[in-house]
Amino acid sequence: MLQILDHAWHQVHSYRLHALPAEFWYLDVGYRGWKESIRPKPVNFRGLVTENDCPAPDLIISHLDNWCDGRYPLRGLPYRLVNLFAAQAFPYVPRVAIMHGTPDDEDNRQRILHMLANTPGGPPFLVCNSKQAWQEWDLGFVRSHAIIHGYNVDEFWSERTRRSEVVAVCSGGDMSREYHGIPLLERVMREVPVTWIGARGNKSPLPDYLRYRHYLATSLIFIHTGQRSPMPGARTEAMLSGCCVVTTNNHDAADYIEHGRTGFLADSAAEMIGILKGLLRDPRRAYKVGQMGREAAREHFNSRRFVSEWLALIKRLRE
Repeated sequence: MLQILDHAWHQVHSYRLHALPAEFWYLDVGYRGWKESIRPKPVNFRGLVTENDCPAPDLIISHLDNWCDGRYPLRGLPYRLVNLFAAQAFPYVPRVAIMHGTPDDEDNRQRILHMLANTPGGPPFLVCNSKQAWQEWDLGFVRSHAIIHGYNVDEFWSERTRRSEVVAVCSGGDMSREYHGIPLLERVMREVPVTWIGARGNKSPLPDYLRYRHYLATSLIFIHTGQRSPMPGARTEAMLSGCCVVTTNNHDAADYIEHGRTGFLADSAAEMIGILKGLLRDPRRAYKVGQMGREAAREHFNSRRFVSEWLALIKRLRE
């Protein structure tokens, strides 16, 4: 079985990666423990290791995003520490970095490229979470491509009886306010009642994974207002749960959502508000679109495809 060395970053994304037929070890670079309230600990989670007791891996994974460009000095530290350790202890083991963000602007893009160019051991192969993100980074000298996330789709279910409610899931922190489209969400909320689940929202985050999934499975409509978030997981989870998804039209959304059939794409606040008001007046249509979207999500965002793409990349890097 493959041995993968990773580090703590985005637990929800890590949970999806654990679908790979591999044992995962986590290098201790500020690890705070697996929070089972967010996602259950996978059976192939092997635990925490240090530089002194790390088993020889077949692949080393690190993580970064657009905020690792120096504005927040500690944010990019795990990426650098993992790659420094890899260069010293396992110089011939292939390395992959997962880019979880998109560039704010050209200056931000250049600073990230500089960071990659100065990675200990050289730039790792970079995996972006959407095709648009991959195109916007325009990585040039860095080997890269996009892998769209995948889920164990059977973890999500859909209820026939649903609340006539519009739901949004987003933390809404100051650092990512524009990135996640909070101004657009607030504009919509002035016209349409929205249950915003998040630290800055009007409903606290659900206390565990089961209740989170149940809430989505019994909600009628899900709204996503993100501007630069590549393939947001909450939107996919809402689709897998049968919510009728109304989303901004970016980061490949049109590749997976057929407007008016499997969801709705909106380019402005006015358009989004109009769609939401129409769906609340016609819950049968919202339910039907949600069920069509669920089938589309099960086809596009399954672990089978996700694992296949990752295994193909790993094979390529190890040859």
